[in-house]
Amino acid sequence: MKKLLISISLVFGLLSPAYLLAEDASHLYSTGSILEFDRCASAWLIKRFIDPKAEFKFFPDGEFIKEGIAFDTPDAGLFRTHSRATFEVIMEKYGIKDRKIAQLAEYIHDIEINFWGKKQNQESLKIDTEINQIIRSAKNNAECLKKCFLYFDHFLKN
Repeated sequence: MKKLLISISLVFGLLSPAYLLAEDASHLYSTGSILEFDRCASAWLIKRFIDPKAEFKFFPDGEFIKEGIAFDTPDAGLFRTHSRATFEVIMEKYGIKDRKIAQLAEYIHDIEINFWGKKQNQESLKIDTEINQIIRSAKNNAECLKKCFLYFDHFLKN
């Protein structure tokens, strides 16, 4: 029905191509170009639990993001605070209650928020090391996210 309405609207000139682009843009998520643990995990959470059609665009860190839904940047609605990682903020906003996701959130919190303190869980150190290896070895951000998504998918299954 929606496709029929759009087709009819286009025939009669009721909808502009900009409307269609805006509809497609609703699946665009934007963040800074320097990937790190919380950004990768947050992108995975968005893609797997919030918007399976999500696509990601990267902007230089510090640049105001004008496209898509910004996350893990100071001007975004979805950003880390002094007491919560972006991943945790996204979980809360979208009501994600999955037990394995909550466990992953604890590790992310330990890595991101408890940055200078002693880690509460040895698994945090292992995950941090493995994700940072993926980040360092990836040729570009798209490859990095792809490999991180596989890592987090595997985490979820175990």
